[in-house]
Amino acid sequence: MNQPLTERLSYHIELLKGVEKRLKRAAANTETNGNDSQIIPEEILQQIQTLIEQLTQRTDSAYQDGQDWLINILTHHPQLTPAINRDLLWFFGGECLHFMADDEIELFQQLDEQEAEHESNSATKEPFDRVAVKTLLQQNAKQFDA
Repeated sequence: MNQPLTERLSYHIELLKGVEKRLKRAAANTETNGNDSQIIPEEILQQIQTLIEQLTQRTDSAYQDGQDWLINILTHHPQLTPAINRDLLWFFGGECLHFMADDEIELFQQLDEQEAEHESNSATKEPFDRVAVKTLLQQNAKQFDA
């Protein structure tokens, strides 16, 4: 069961670590400013650490737990939504997709299609650059909107 992580999974784990870092920084700033109201409950920080561990270990419940964690934040702690990468909503899917606009869903579908095409045609074993391809797709979408 100790298979190496796929590039896609590693990318999303790194996104989660970035979210964790932003939330911890925000929690520390709240404490530093003497604000007694706990904007970021400790439970949320513990859950993201657990989620990262589950994904790293490839546990079966990781994806459902990820959906549950994101839905909890989006519905009960909407002030934290800006800290969440939109890529994570697509990655965990399910109920998370209800919080995405149609054009976002279309963008991520195109991104997944390009990744699958890259994987099937990749004789060079070059890694798929999700960030660069996503940026290019977003730029192309803006050209059509103008």
